[in-house]
Amino acid sequence: MWELRWVLVGLGALLIVGVYLWGKGWLKGIVPERAAARRWLHSFDKALDGSGAVAAAPEELPAEAEPEAEAKPAAPSPQRIITLRFIPKDRALNTEQAILALRAAGLQHGRYGIFHRLGDGAGNDPWFSVANLTEPGSFDLTKPQATIPGMSFFMVLPDTGDAVARFDMMVQTARTLAHDLNAELHDDRGSSWSIQREHYLREEIIEYRHQHDRA
Repeated sequence: MWELRWVLVGLGALLIVGVYLWGKGWLKGIVPERAAARRWLHSFDKALDGSGAVAAAPEELPAEAEPEAEAKPAAPSPQRIITLRFIPKDRALNTEQAILALRAAGLQHGRYGIFHRLGDGAGNDPWFSVANLTEPGSFDLTKPQATIPGMSFFMVLPDTGDAVARFDMMVQTARTLAHDLNAELHDDRGSSWSIQREHYLREEIIEYRHQHDRA
């Protein structure tokens, strides 16, 4: 009997202590913390990607990969000018005869006041050009000089068309005019033109074209 009484007293004391702590708010924080835990677990479950792996939290996701820098185009091949000098044997070239010979060879007087052998394409770009060796290099058709010291045949790379074919046409035209106008051909260094020099320049042009195509 006394044992039962002490049990009831103990339970009553626990009840009173519990009510007292609840009133003080000491137990109130436990409920929200558990609720917060349940919410966190719910979020955790939703973070599963279906394979059992946990998806990374937003702040842990790797930064968006920066787009790869666009491949820079290779640097264009440097401009190359192939030059052939046309020097009269008599040390003076009759300008009027030279102009007539250039026109007969299919060249046209045009940009910069010099003569151009135009290509057959729609762009009508010059395959090669011929300038007067007297500064500034132009031919004044309205007041032509009586004589000139010579002419410069040249082609510029890169350009449209077959560079080797352009070179061969330029050399052949210069040879024909040299025969007709009693002149000699020289390279850009002033040395007499030779078959060896011609072959060397042709190989240079082929190598340049390969480098330009790779670029």
